[in-house]
Amino acid sequence: MKPVNHHWIARDIIGGNSALDLVNTVSGWGYDPEDWVPDVASFLVWARMSGVLDKRETEQAARLIESSPAAERALASVKELRFALWSLVTSLQQRKPAKPSDLSVINEWMRRLALSEQVAVKRGKIDFAINRDISVLELPALRVIAAARSLLKNPPAGRIKTCPGENCGWKFLDQSKNRSRRWCDMTVCGNVAKARKYRARNG
Repeated sequence: MKPVNHHWIARDIIGGNSALDLVNTVSGWGYDPEDWVPDVASFLVWARMSGVLDKRETEQAARLIESSPAAERALASVKELRFALWSLVTSLQQRKPAKPSDLSVINEWMRRLALSEQVAVKRGKIDFAINRDISVLELPALRVIAAARSLLKNPPAGRIKTCPGENCGWKFLDQSKNRSRRWCDMTVCGNVAKARKYRARNG
């Protein structure tokens, strides 16, 4: 997988769920994949933009990069989770059996999430919050797996889609009323496909 120092912008976050947004830190799944979070610094930029870390947490994590070897291990674990989620979601889309190796990775993160959560009451309602003692370096993956649990527990039929754009493969939750969304971003992959079709038709 080719490492790429991508400049993240808000419109890159198109998954509709943090688990899908993590999967989309790779561009070109199944084609010529590029890793858009090749190092911890670029991963933190994505984590802040996608909302799995807030500003204070991102700053805290950035300080730990300089003094803690755990940062590289945390990134490696996140990338392992990323691949497992991509593979599992793809299996669900294609109605194929999930791979035991993917389930093993995801179940391990589910176990970590269960051990890190505590019950909280907010505005008279029960909520589950991650314990404040958890290392900020683990928070992104824990929040991603919590989002994955919510999404995959009852996956909306036909609404998890894969962009057909050339060398894209990003996944997204189609929240349109008639399930008509096709592209990750119409102004990017959609327009490229339209231009290519026009050139082919008009020589």
